[in-house]
Amino acid sequence: MPRDPPEHERAHHSGEKAMTRPNQHRTLGAVMTRAATLWPDKTAVRFRGETITFEQLHRTALQFLGQFQEAGLHVGDALLVMLDNGIAFPQVTVGAGLGGLVSVPVNTEYRGEMLRHILTHSGGRAIVTSSRFLDRVLDVRPETLRTILVVDADHALAVPDPGVRPVHLDAPGDPIDRSELDEVAIMYTSGTTGRAKGGVISERHAFEYAHNAAEILELSDDDIYFAPLPLFHIAGQWAALYACLQRGATCVLTPKFSVSQFWTDCRDVRATKTFLLGAMAQFLHGAPDDPAAVDNTLERMIVVPLIDELDVFRRKFGVAVTTCYASTEVNLPLAPSPGSAVSNSTGVGRPVDGFTVRLLREDGTEAPPGTPGELCVRHDCGGVLLLRYHRDPAATAKLIVDGWHHSGDSFAVDEHGNYHFVDRLKDALRKRGENISSFEVESEIRSHPMVVECAVVGVASSNTEQDVVAYVLPSPGADLTVSQIKNHVAMRAPKFMVPDEVHFVASFPTTPTGKIQKFKLREAAESTRSTKAARSEA
Repeated sequence: MPRDPPEHERAHHSGEKAMTRPNQHRTLGAVMTRAATLWPDKTAVRFRGETITFEQLHRTALQFLGQFQEAGLHVGDALLVMLDNGIAFPQVTVGAGLGGLVSVPVNTEYRGEMLRHILTHSGGRAIVTSSRFLDRVLDVRPETLRTILVVDADHALAVPDPGVRPVHLDAPGDPIDRSELDEVAIMYTSGTTGRAKGGVISERHAFEYAHNAAEILELSDDDIYFAPLPLFHIAGQWAALYACLQRGATCVLTPKFSVSQFWTDCRDVRATKTFLLGAMAQFLHGAPDDPAAVDNTLERMIVVPLIDELDVFRRKFGVAVTTCYASTEVNLPLAPSPGSAVSNSTGVGRPVDGFTVRLLREDGTEAPPGTPGELCVRHDCGGVLLLRYHRDPAATAKLIVDGWHHSGDSFAVDEHGNYHFVDRLKDALRKRGENISSFEVESEIRSHPMVVECAVVGVASSNTEQDVVAYVLPSPGADLTVSQIKNHVAMRAPKFMVPDEVHFVASFPTTPTGKIQKFKLREAAESTRSTKAARSEA
């Protein structure tokens, strides 16, 4: 039996273990129905010049559900969703939730084998997409994907395939009651030794993630939430859209994050809350002064991770900044205490109500304060953490050990009980807000006919994330160039996976068993950068 954790490992809020929640059933469908009742005529979502009220969102989501049920989908079936940010996205996912379907958001930059993997592995029999992605889907469509619903109706009619159907919002579907432990989504995250894994998320997981984000932002029905994150990400979908549904806030969507337009967009919609990745905040901090930032209406934002120039950022833009730690696997277990000052010295905060955390060293013993260890998490309620990896019991067994979910991230706790991120333990990289599997980038590089072997590592960049650095062993006599490697990957993978640097090598450092020693490659890349920096300063 695990021993009772010390004070710094337990939730830091006083009172009940769970945060005070609205008196409601905690499922996506129930939250939508409640929002349509409480705020029927209030704008729920805004995208460019288009708006939709809570009542209209509820009504059209039911009409989308009617399309899904007409296509033969039943409770528990997976529904793939490959759409850009826009009003159609919440209509589709909320409609799925109202009917007990399991949404499977697809990264809109995926193509080729990575897209084929998700379409096949998810087991989805239907996908909702747009004309922009239709050819990509058709190129790798598995036999199991029988129905393709296209929101661009005219384009769908031009495709000579009975499985490709235009979306018509006619009769509403039949909603069903859901349990908090029922599955609501499968979120695919980058693998480290294989293809992306599908994280199965319960209704309770989604609600808790959204609720905690809303608590951190102090979100209310007076707020306008500017949401620059892609909706196929868990933060974009739960911490933005779902949080706004829970609190009655207006969610303003944008096609994508833009440094040059951010402050103008926020000012034009009179945004009060937002959620930024650390790299986004870094870009805004380093951008030329923007007159629109002077009189911006933003009151509070979440930035993950915090940037080094946090205090300057706050003063420059006049906005309160807070942070948290969250992931698909462990939900949102760490955040600053309510009302506490947030700074780089306080890290990401302490355990949120209901969560218990431990820091474990490689030998399985607990790391004392000041010593790094893997963050392991459990929750008082079942279903708040990831249920399992879809069709991957081996990966699930590694994730959940003795009732603890292993985050794959290293943290240290200070003498005040604040947790500080140290490093990623998994062989995965993070760039432009995306988790990148080195395995997948290596697979694409190896598919080049003049490549014998390769290895990909992440090297810290100046924007709080990582650059992708590839080491390539060409075939004997091959005349490969850096641009050829980059172009090859760009044709087969998302842009964020294209290596920032490519180095050709005659051999790799290996272990006695022949495994490539990536830590030596990472050290070499960092050393090269340090040398270049020293030369530029001389």
